[in-house]
Amino acid sequence: MNRSDIAPMTPRRRARGFSLVVVMVAVLLCSLLTMAGLRGARLSEQSAGSDSDHQRAREAAHALLRDAEADIRGLGPDGAPCRVGCRPDGPIDIDAGQVSYPSNLAEWQDLRASLGARRPSCAAGICVPDRVSPGFWADREALDRMKKVAAAYGAHTGAYSEVDTPLLAAEPRQRAWYWVELLPYDMASAFEGGAGGAFAPDDQTPFIYRITAVAQGLRRGTQAVLQTTVVWKREPS
Repeated sequence: MNRSDIAPMTPRRRARGFSLVVVMVAVLLCSLLTMAGLRGARLSEQSAGSDSDHQRAREAAHALLRDAEADIRGLGPDGAPCRVGCRPDGPIDIDAGQVSYPSNLAEWQDLRASLGARRPSCAAGICVPDRVSPGFWADREALDRMKKVAAAYGAHTGAYSEVDTPLLAAEPRQRAWYWVELLPYDMASAFEGGAGGAFAPDDQTPFIYRITAVAQGLRRGTQAVLQTTVVWKREPS
């Protein structure tokens, strides 16, 4: 073929080729923008779902704290004396799950003698601080050990019928637990008329109750931990 047989490229052909390139680049940019938008929407949805799951876990942990306070006071969910699932009276029998809060120092000594040598030093959600690891909720193995000696929502107050969240239900998979550590209070440090005396517990039950509540969300890795300290004082009659 002679060079003279090749038809020269006209301006129209060059314009068509340039237009095709522009269209392809525009389509590619649109595709990239669409993918970026979808990715951003997905990340936003995941973030919203994670925040919602963590909020549910915090609400469950708050409910556990209130239930633990009712458990300590021997009350049901309506504020009346406990009628269902209450702590048993009588001597301590850890193997049978018969553990209750001490009402005097003698009972505290019996409880500590029964729990102090155990690891962790808890039973049915009641603990003495001898062998409870600080920050156990951040250690998977320590938390698994504590779960075996924890108390569940409503287990000792009869609050089952008022549960309306899967995080507080015991079945099919428990996701919420609480523990109450009994800390003996040095009454000698409380002086009359001062701050120590004002916030000291009663002489008959000189204890401070430290409650730890742990609730795990529906998503993997979601966990809420709340802790509070409670001192009960008898109201003057």
